[in-house]
Amino acid sequence: MVLPALGLLLTLGPAKSLNLVSPGGFNLPAMLPAAVFVVSAVTAIAGPLFLRTLFAHSVRKQQAVTTVDFLAFQRRLLWISQITPYLAFVAVFCDFPRFYAAAIVLMGLYALYYYYPSQRRIGFDKKIFRVT
Repeated sequence: MVLPALGLLLTLGPAKSLNLVSPGGFNLPAMLPAAVFVVSAVTAIAGPLFLRTLFAHSVRKQQAVTTVDFLAFQRRLLWISQITPYLAFVAVFCDFPRFYAAAIVLMGLYALYYYYPSQRRIGFDKKIFRVT
């Protein structure tokens, strides 16, 4: 899911620094960097946290969670969190102010690192949610 964003960043980033491509020469609205910053905070931090809380609340009275339900939860968690690297690409490519661009890139890296489906994290979640 992240490979297209990384590909764009790795190809268009150096091309932009060499002045081979430009973001189109259009003026960005003043509120766009702040809006993208808020959306990236939602997709990297608040959205996955809310989704995890909602899932935990929905299965709290069950003795065990089925594998199908658990995988659907993990899939939704990945879909929400992996929007942030695309927003990081937009922030870098469109020359957002340094504060917003750096914060959005850091949130993208956080989303990539924290929600990566490693066996350790999946095993921990399986234990917490009592997956059968």
